[in-house]
Amino acid sequence: MGDDSGSKQDDASPDEKGPSRLREGLIVVIALLVGGALLFGIYIYWNFERDHPATDNAYLNANYVWISPQVDGQVADVHVINNQRVKKGDKLFALDSRLYDAQLNDAQANLVLVRQQIEAGKAKVDAAKAMVAEQKAAVNTAQEVAKRTKPLVQEDVQTVLQGIQAENNLIEARAKLETLQAELVVAEKEYGTPETINAQIEQAQAAVDEAQLNMDWTTIIAPADGYVTNFSLRRGDVVQSGDDLFPFVESDRWWIDANFKETNVDRIKPGQPVSITIDMYGDKEFSGTVESIGASSSASFSLLPAQNTTGNWVKVTQRIPVRISLEETDPDYPFRLGASSSVEVNTDDPPAAQSQ
Repeated sequence: MGDDSGSKQDDASPDEKGPSRLREGLIVVIALLVGGALLFGIYIYWNFERDHPATDNAYLNANYVWISPQVDGQVADVHVINNQRVKKGDKLFALDSRLYDAQLNDAQANLVLVRQQIEAGKAKVDAAKAMVAEQKAAVNTAQEVAKRTKPLVQEDVQTVLQGIQAENNLIEARAKLETLQAELVVAEKEYGTPETINAQIEQAQAAVDEAQLNMDWTTIIAPADGYVTNFSLRRGDVVQSGDDLFPFVESDRWWIDANFKETNVDRIKPGQPVSITIDMYGDKEFSGTVESIGASSSASFSLLPAQNTTGNWVKVTQRIPVRISLEETDPDYPFRLGASSSVEVNTDDPPAAQSQ
């Protein structure tokens, strides 16, 4: 039986062997073509990925500040609700201002009193100067009388008593002048020098300005165009100066903080265009531009940065932060702080000129 089967195989005709070999050749060719296509596809993908570095480790960001009162007080009025959009200068809430209004009135009254005291001191000095000038004239008169009386007494034209009286009048006039001059010195000291007078006015004016500032601070306004968020303030709440009450997100400038693998950063340059998708808006594509590339990895300034010094250390690819500025926003697709994003940088195009 074995010999018969072997004979049948050996006896296969050339017509039967031809198609079999052709099929085998086609299979080899197809396998080579498929393999080559796969390799070419991998090469194209590798080049595309190299020229278009992308990451989904990216988040939407904007400037934000914590709204904090500058003075203590009780909330008297609330002008906004949570997540409301406001314009710069719009009122957010107000504190009870009666205490600060009273302090302002007191400071303003004190400024008026200081000015009145200065005017009164000036008037006192002017009056003292006038009296001194008047008394000097009286001394000159008494001196002239005494001078003329003395020879007349010697010539017995006037009595000795008249001569003594003239001398006494001169002495009294001089004594009164000295007293008035001393009072002038006291008045001038009480009035003060120009420097001390200005200091008194400035001190009183500073108290008014401070009271006015505290009064103004009882009304808290929006520092910029933006959104109120995490807002739960109510009338009657008591707040203190410096309390972080709620965050305020500015809406005039948005950017993406994207963390690229360090192996993908070498071709990224400021000014290159970026395609952006935000998870909350599906396939909607936004445009951006590379603004800057971080000078350190994202983990460099973490609370516990990786500093493994043991012998079993494993190298981990680090992430380098890249800031991507966003172009004009679409009102139909409002941005939300912290939203997850995906970005793709086109490194084929030359970087755009950076604005100064």
